[in-house]
Amino acid sequence: MERHAARLRRDAARLDLPQPETKEIESLLVESARSAFGRGDGVVRIEWSRSADSELQLRAMPRPLGPEPECWIAAVSGAVHPGPERRRNTKYVDVSAYDQAREEVRVSGLDEMLLYDSKGRLVEGSRSNFLVVTKSGRLVTPDLALGGVEGLGLTIVLENRPEIAFAELTPADVAGARELISINIVRGVVPIVQMSDGPVADGKAGPWANRLRNLFRRR
Repeated sequence: MERHAARLRRDAARLDLPQPETKEIESLLVESARSAFGRGDGVVRIEWSRSADSELQLRAMPRPLGPEPECWIAAVSGAVHPGPERRRNTKYVDVSAYDQAREEVRVSGLDEMLLYDSKGRLVEGSRSNFLVVTKSGRLVTPDLALGGVEGLGLTIVLENRPEIAFAELTPADVAGARELISINIVRGVVPIVQMSDGPVADGKAGPWANRLRNLFRRR
């Protein structure tokens, strides 16, 4: 909980917004979760944004956790990632490319959409960061300079696996990858074993996905 609060404060500072108080974030999270789920599992999304009268306020939106498959099927979104803009790798609302990609997930019944920028470089997904094990065996993630969200799940992985490199990845790199892995702080590490046009590598969770998945399970 402390890290989620710190991440929200970090993103506010990056956007030149006043930072909400840590205790206020944590209290809202606990109260919303207790009211919505009791002792059960769920997700609480907290936003720090301006109201109609331009006052900054914290808003909590709880939702059920819901089931998830052990492995995901993904496709390439028809949306073009807008790049860094002024978001500074924050989890920013009202980005049309994200909205379109999430709608594509909903309509298609798939689990994730890959977002490439106008130069054909992989940036992120509609709800996750990615790790790619390249054909040569390197473990890489899309360069944050391309504008992807600096997710808390990705941060945790990078802290524990300093050998991960940042890279610019093309569709050909992804097509030839040994593994394609989604990272989301709610879902943890999830291998993407199939794209809409065929399997990723042998169509099974690879060794890196299993290794990193255990990292999140321990936490």
